[in-house]
Amino acid sequence: MIGQMVTVGSEIAGITCRGGRSANEDSYTILPLPSGYLIAVADGIGGQRAGDRASSLAISSLRDYISEHFSVGLNNEECHKILREGFSAADQAVKAAAVGDAKGMGTTLVAALIRRKIAIIAHTGDSRAYHLSGQVISVTRDHSLVADMVERGLLDPCEIIHHPLRSYITRSIGGDFIVTSTIDILHPGDVILLATDGFYEYLDEDSLVCESLRLDPADILHRLMQRVLMITKDNATAVIYRHPV
Repeated sequence: MIGQMVTVGSEIAGITCRGGRSANEDSYTILPLPSGYLIAVADGIGGQRAGDRASSLAISSLRDYISEHFSVGLNNEECHKILREGFSAADQAVKAAAVGDAKGMGTTLVAALIRRKIAIIAHTGDSRAYHLSGQVISVTRDHSLVADMVERGLLDPCEIIHHPLRSYITRSIGGDFIVTSTIDILHPGDVILLATDGFYEYLDEDSLVCESLRLDPADILHRLMQRVLMITKDNATAVIYRHPV
């Protein structure tokens, strides 16, 4: 069953689905800002207690930090700085809450701070950001064991989907934390997609490009989620932003 979708105008849409799991450990946010947006997606780490709480807390902490510190007068480097600081605030909040039954909880986190023609993208873990502009560009590199193995030439990329340790992440909010970030230039009609592994793992690049070129964000997500839920049993979450033409 496809989850409830949230839209902001015709530019942004977000959706999360439980899939075949008993609980949904994914979270996301869409935060309108003066002259921009914050969008973010988080995936509570499977196998660890309170994954749903970790992802929700990370998202709310990041959202609160950006709400408090963002202003129209900030330049790109200052926006870059507060996004990274927001990730650190999320990490501190999750670690502080990881007591008792929640000890060891953690989450991935990927976010885009969008202002004018710029998308500042940051992540930790294996939730991803894609830039769709007639082709699929993976803006983020997974913080995962299999990604490290591919980089070292120990694993062929086509073997990742079948690897028994493909879900093992090496960095996370609440765990061994590091944030990687970059500044991305947006052109009219470009699409930014943030997604958890339950969403992107079974999608091919051709379908991403095809849908992104001709549909609005809500329709893109609806069609892609239909395909995802036919295959995955995992939680699946995504947010899409289309830059105005």
